Amino acid sequence: MEEKLIQSEKLRALGELSGGVAHDFNNVLAAILGRVQLLKMHLEPPPGKQGKRKSMRELKEELNVIERAALDGAETVRRIQEFSRRRADEKIFTRVDVNELLDNTLEFTRMRWKNEAESKGIRINIKTEFLPLPCIAGSPSELREVFTNLINNALDAMPQGGEIRVTTFMDNSHAVIKIEDTGDGIPKDIRERIFDPFFTTKGVQSTGLGLSVSYGIVHRHQGTIAVESIEDQGATFIIRLPLSENTVRQKGKSGEITHVPRVQRKAKILVIEDEEDVRKLLEDILIDAGHEVCTATGGSQGVELFKRGDFDLVLTDLGMSGMSGWQVAEEIKKVNGKIPIALITGWRVPPDEYGLRKSGIDLVINKPFKVEEVLKLVQEGLSFK
Repeated sequence: MEEKLIQSEKLRALGELSGGVAHDFNNVLAAILGRVQLLKMHLEPPPGKQGKRKSMRELKEELNVIERAALDGAETVRRIQEFSRRRADEKIFTRVDVNELLDNTLEFTRMRWKNEAESKGIRINIKTEFLPLPCIAGSPSELREVFTNLINNALDAMPQGGEIRVTTFMDNSHAVIKIEDTGDGIPKDIRERIFDPFFTTKGVQSTGLGLSVSYGIVHRHQGTIAVESIEDQGATFIIRLPLSENTVRQKGKSGEITHVPRVQRKAKILVIEDEEDVRKLLEDILIDAGHEVCTATGGSQGVELFKRGDFDLVLTDLGMSGMSGWQVAEEIKKVNGKIPIALITGWRVPPDEYGLRKSGIDLVINKPFKVEEVLKLVQEGLSFK
């Protein structure tokens, strides 16, 4: 009982720490993700016309990489926040093309194994052999994180350069992924500990969570991850993931943004947000969609603006100094209880903890948000009036 209590206290402390970090991180991700999506929308050629030049297409592909990174970062934050909470619900997996996901991962890590390595006079050879694989059931962002962790670990093990081989093949009812390197290898005496949380041989620059998180992700996918290594001769990580037909068909490629038609109904919207980048982003998204927008840098200013204006919808941040989003909603509902209020928050808590209606909140959107999520939220909010 004493050991369980100590472990529970450790998890509680970690949960509190991760909550604060996650809140700030989500603000950064919201600005990055929103800006990327706005740029992509502006780069779309007019209907019936080809893109102007090749450089534009290349720029858009680079934006796709940034967008996937931001979405993966948001998913990582969600898992950090839920590290100390047992989830009753099961994640709904989608159909995942493992070979395509590995291609994306290699592109995502190119900065390290090519640009950064070459700037130091180091040569890293990447060899791939992808055999045809049926789709598996999984989370693209989670699996991409696993592959990224393993490739980064391989690079860390080859400070003077070397070779990384990535192969895939079928083995009965499993997709098998092998990631091999020609680096330092893993000493036998620590091989059994490499998947333990916080265990690291890299010193203070590493959290020791990469492989333990990867282990958890693979097992959530009903798969296995194992390592084979000979010291000074490299290491091979082998991942086996089961094939499944019980998957939800994706509506597009991993991370692809589905175009959302511009809203038909225009509105006058009050945005209350203390983070300047996020506030300006929301303003640009809404103005670009044809809405009239008024912004406030804090709760008190927002309430005063609401009293003097005639608004159709209010978007308010949750965590603000002086007056929280809950207090803002309460004060605005006293002035006009019919105006819908949407809470924008980087804090991700279970829906049953919101107490939405009692607090005057009609809708919730989490940071980092997608452009189409904001536009959809506005439409839903306007339907309340």
